[in-house]
Formats: sequence, C-alpha cells, structure tokens
Amino acid sequence: MKIMRICFSSFLFFIVLSFPTWGQSPDVNSLSETLTGETETIAPQEPRPEMERPTIWGEPTQVKIAIYIIDVDEVDSAEQSFAASVFIEARWNIPALRHEGPGPLIRSWTEIWTPRLVIVNQQQGWRSFPETVEISPDGEVVYRQKTWGRFSQPFDLREFPLDRQKLTVHVVAAGLLENEVQMLPLIREAGRRSGIAKRFSLPDFDVTSWRAAPMPYFPIEGEIGSAGFQMEIEVERHLTYYIAKIIIPLCLIIVMSWIPLWTDPRQIGSNLAISATAFLTLVAYLFAITVLLPRVSYLTRMDTFIILSTIMVFACMLQTVGITKMVKRDKRNIPKQILKWSRIVYPIILLLVIAYSFLL
Repeated sequence: MKIMRICFSSFLFFIVLSFPTWGQSPDVNSLSETLTGETETIAPQEPRPEMERPTIWGEPTQVKIAIYIIDVDEVDSAEQSFAASVFIEARWNIPALRHEGPGPLIRSWTEIWTPRLVIVNQQQGWRSFPETVEISPDGEVVYRQKTWGRFSQPFDLREFPLDRQKLTVHVVAAGLLENEVQMLPLIREAGRRSGIAKRFSLPDFDVTSWRAAPMPYFPIEGEIGSAGFQMEIEVERHLTYYIAKIIIPLCLIIVMSWIPLWTDPRQIGSNLAISATAFLTLVAYLFAITVLLPRVSYLTRMDTFIILSTIMVFACMLQTVGITKMVKRDKRNIPKQILKWSRIVYPIILLLVIAYSFLL
C-alpha cells in the first residue's frame, strides 16, 4: 500500500513539472517546433495588381459617372428629405484585368479595385442589382446599380409655399481625394449621358431645370475634398394645393368672424357666439393643417399669413365684446359708427395681409 502511494505521488509530481502553464492552451507552433525541430514560416501573400489603383502615383484615376433619375416619389418639406429611384453607371479602366474575351467577365465588387462609390446624402435605400462589375477585354470595368431610397436635403423654406428647391444626389468616392480619383461625365453609346425622366410621380412640384457635373464632397470645410459627382434637380412648388387647402379656408373663417358687423348689435348672445365659434374654428383648423406645414425655426410666408389671420379673427372677437358692453350702456350711436367703418376696414386689411404674405 505504501509503495502505491509513492508511485501515485511521483506521477502527480511529473504531471505538474510537465505543464507549468496549467489552465492555458499550449502554443501549437512551439509544440510543432519541439516535435519536428523545424520553424514553420508563413508564405507572404502574392501581390494582386487588380486590387491596386490602376494609375501611377500622383496621377488621378479617371472614373466616368452617369446618373439617371428614374422617378421622384415624394418631397417631404417637414422632414427635409425626398424619395427617389436612381440609376448609376460608372466606368474605369484597370489594365491588369485585360483578357482575351470575347465577352465580358463578371466579377464581384470586392475582388478588384473600385472607387468605393456611395451616395453621401442617402438615408436609407434598397438596391436592385447584385454588387458585381463587368470587365471588357480591354480592361474597362463597368458598374451599374439601381437604388430606391430616401435622401436628406436641406431646404430653405422662407418662401413657402412659393419656394423653389434643389434636389441633389451626390455620388462620392469614399476616402479617395481629388488627386487620387477624377470624376468625369460618362457619355455612353448614341450620346446617352446623365439625365432625368420626362415625368415624375410628384404631385406638388414641377421640374424647372437640372444639371449633372463633377462636384467634390467636403466633409470638413477648408480641407481637401473627396472626389464626387452630383445630380441637381430644381423644382418649383404648386401653389394651387395650398390655396385650396389652407388659404381659402382661412379666408372663409376670417369672413365668418365678420358676421357680427352686419347683424343687430343688440343680439348680444348670437354675436358673441359667432365670434367665439369663429376663433375656436380657426384654432381647430390650425391643428388640422399642422402636418402640411414645415417644422422650421423661422417664419415662412404661410406662417406669416396664419399669424396675421389669427390676429384678425381675435381682434374682431374683441371688437364684438366691446360693442356688446357699449350696447349695455345705451351708447347706441357709437356702435353704429364703429360697425360702419369696420365693414370697410376689415376687408381692406385682409387684402393687405394676403398681399404682404404672398406678393411682397
């Protein structure tokens, strides 16, 4: 029994000496070196010319771009964005990818050098084509992609609803400066180039002009910009919609508040009820049309009209209350003169408010 204890203790002592880093995984390379007596070396990765920028140092790589706006679905003034369907085609040449052909080769976007094209102002999007490129026998690489998405667009809405806005799609070579990549307009077969569809499914805007040209992107003002290409569309808002939905209803509410000017001032209850109803109707209507107005920190033309309209209705209500008090004191001649002049002054003020809000 004593001999067995001595053997067991010796066995445990041998295990402890054999594994000084107990609880850690053994180094496979060291173990391999111990067993074979040789040091294993990792072979360096072979250079891949197709993954390098295809021009010499100091000379920018020319990338030709064409942007076609298929449709603009919506312009959201409140959210400062628009939704559009965009087709992009880009071409550049990589001599290392020349082949015998006769047809083009299809390669993954990640297997060759690319200008890393992104739409810098895109908030969200869905792509239609896989991220592949076509390589012609002469080494020209062709990348095509169709995307639908929402694009951020800062709007200046001080002239709303008489405003004109610019919708831009800015394609940028991410991380590549202007001295590395030169963006050029792409002119395809039969003279086709960047453009827009003849008609958009855009209910409240008309397209007045558009242009597509190289435009660098400056993440930080004052620094060297990244190479880019921009499509810019200028649109003009339809005023008819806002005349029918906001301006005319507000004018009718204002005119409704004038009814006590043509009624007998001795009908105190009905006159006060009409004035209060007109003001409450105006407040309720303003809550209803909030979704149609842009949420900006400055006043637009429509905001000016709404504020002045509210003041007019409130002033007419106060006048009705004042005339009521005069009638109760038997000052019958004074209300008649006030009502007579008010019937002339209030319509003139309304015309001046409309002119100041939308014409000046």
